[in-house]
Amino acid sequence: MANKKSANARKTVKTAKKIHKKNPKLFYAIVAVLVIIAVAVGVTYYLRPDLFGVKMPSEEGTLVVHFLDIGQGDCIYIELPDGKDMLIDSGSEKGPSSYRDSILSDLSGLITDGEIDYLMATHSDMDHVSYLDEIIGNYQVNNIYMPNILAEPNNADLQADVNALPEDKLQMFTDEDTITTATYANFFIAALSEEDCKIKLNVGNYEISGADYTFKFYCLTAEDWEDMDLSSSEEKNAVSPIGILEYAGKRMVFTGDSNEINEELYVERNNFVNCDVLKVGHHGSGTSSTQEFLDKIDCEYAVISVGEGNDYGHPHAEALTRLSGMEIYRTDKHGNVTLSIDYKGNMSFETEKAA
Repeated sequence: MANKKSANARKTVKTAKKIHKKNPKLFYAIVAVLVIIAVAVGVTYYLRPDLFGVKMPSEEGTLVVHFLDIGQGDCIYIELPDGKDMLIDSGSEKGPSSYRDSILSDLSGLITDGEIDYLMATHSDMDHVSYLDEIIGNYQVNNIYMPNILAEPNNADLQADVNALPEDKLQMFTDEDTITTATYANFFIAALSEEDCKIKLNVGNYEISGADYTFKFYCLTAEDWEDMDLSSSEEKNAVSPIGILEYAGKRMVFTGDSNEINEELYVERNNFVNCDVLKVGHHGSGTSSTQEFLDKIDCEYAVISVGEGNDYGHPHAEALTRLSGMEIYRTDKHGNVTLSIDYKGNMSFETEKAA
């Protein structure tokens, strides 16, 4: 098939050269017509994506994504168009004393029914999970998505609390690696203790969907988990799922602390998907947002959750260079960043402060 495509391409180029040689004016006229057609198709797709087979909402609704300023960490709250909601991570690198009050206040203003339908911890680091135990305690959480990692804390009291958890839930976790931090243990205990809550591990691909949206997560396979050495910070970050949320013809990519390890797996295993907004992996680390991954999703906008004056130099210059073709929003400069998409596919950003 590849040889056939190459032969067809060579034939097309050869034909174009003949036309140009015999009649340059005709050649340029054909090129101009093709450009006009391409622009017309692009404009039509933007205004009427339904004509191209894109599923458009059957009812009026709005999807809102809040990228909350949590310093050097991640906290993303999503208001889905069917009235459900999802929280992806909530933690700060400096722990509970730094951003705890502001983030809990932000969430209390957004969550008005006392429930969170879906909550995800992308991986076990403090800057992604440090506030999740308290959030689970404050709200009824109906579904929790979490790493395939058993907590085995160094703290004896916390280990006793882990041991007291239901055995059937503990047996869900199959990876041989464990996490010893108190921060992850507190989240782990809160998650497995939550009543009337379903636990789903981030293993294999799965989808959350409503009438007019789909949220597909691309996770490590069971075999990938076995191959990971979680004593490596890079491999611990690489267990983060890559999620693509689609609504009204727009697609948003969520990454946790994804890096060159799991981005490469995504590139190898999935087809090109034309997306719109990228939540930049690992706060703009130089080992994240690889060019191959960016080419695979082709976004126009990027949001970086990052702390002002952080000790890691995030976002790194090489990452920003690769993202330079996009319109970039940063929580260290803009504060809270809010993305809204209405049922017609109109998209807008609002920021807490001007950069």
